[in-house]
Amino acid sequence: MNSSQQTHSKAEDQIDIIALISKVWASRKFVIKSAVIAAVIGVLVAILTPNTYTASSMFTPNSSGSSPSGTSGLKGLASLAGINIGSSMEGAKEISPMLYGKILESYTFKKELLEAPLKNLEDVTSLRDFFEKEAFSSSFLGTVKEYTIGLPSKIIGWFKTEAKEASLQSVEGMNTISEEEFKYFKVIDEMLTLNVNDKDGYLEITATSKLPQLAAQLVKNGENILQNQIIAIKTKSSSELLAYLEEQYTIKNKLLIEAQDNLANFKDRNLNISRSSFSNEQTRLETALQIETSVFQNVVTQLEQVKLQVAKDTPVFSFLKTVVVPTEKSAPIRSLIVIIWLFLGVVVSIGYLLAKEPVLDMIKHIKNNPS
Repeated sequence: MNSSQQTHSKAEDQIDIIALISKVWASRKFVIKSAVIAAVIGVLVAILTPNTYTASSMFTPNSSGSSPSGTSGLKGLASLAGINIGSSMEGAKEISPMLYGKILESYTFKKELLEAPLKNLEDVTSLRDFFEKEAFSSSFLGTVKEYTIGLPSKIIGWFKTEAKEASLQSVEGMNTISEEEFKYFKVIDEMLTLNVNDKDGYLEITATSKLPQLAAQLVKNGENILQNQIIAIKTKSSSELLAYLEEQYTIKNKLLIEAQDNLANFKDRNLNISRSSFSNEQTRLETALQIETSVFQNVVTQLEQVKLQVAKDTPVFSFLKTVVVPTEKSAPIRSLIVIIWLFLGVVVSIGYLLAKEPVLDMIKHIKNNPS
């Protein structure tokens, strides 16, 4: 009994499948027409989709290794200046690969990238100029919509913005981002990407754009800004100490010159005097000169050591692949677009044929049985 029921169920399933195939075959002209229309739409989409070009560069940061001898002396001098160099001059010198991605996401990086100079792009001199011109050229319909349907909300937004701006005060150490810049930053996130290969120890910056020159220059500018910010992070403490010592060098050099002048002037004024007071004064001036000379020489020595430390802390970037202006498009694959649209046309038309009758029956049943 069970085997006969299973045989009957299989027969019903087979009949249902045959019925569905027959229904589709009976309406094959509709399916073919739908497929042709979808293919035509796919061709139009493929033609109207602009070419996209991709440029990239690959480089690796080389570490300088262990800190030089004499670090303890520099650390003591830095502590007098209120600078802590313990973490930067001792221990691990490597920067976590995750930091590179965080720098790319930061406000300062994107802000610098917006203002970085661009060449060979007609009247465009920076990425901000490019975004503004793109927004202006493609904003006609948006402007019409904004000042018709969206006019009430725009007016309300004006009052809200004015109220916010009136109550805002600048806070030291905190940056503010305008709505325009926020939109630009989102576009930059889509255009520029960073791949950190922690295993092999290299970084790859990739940029995509409709303009090959823009893609290449975007990679180059991003590469320069990223490297400069990494260098600034790695050399921060030693650079602060270098600035402090350069300031001290100027001060001590001035004091040394004054001590030399004081001794020379004293001798010039008392050429023929041999009193004890003269001898005592001369001794004091010579002692002061010796002290200033010793201090100055010590500062010069420390200054040279810190200059070497800054050079040692500065990472050197080795390029595995330099950026090249792309000559071949990376997207779109137009044949694939047409195939996808053709496939969608066939699937949607068949789905419509198979769902049409059940849906109509359901609607009819709901109308006949409102309760």
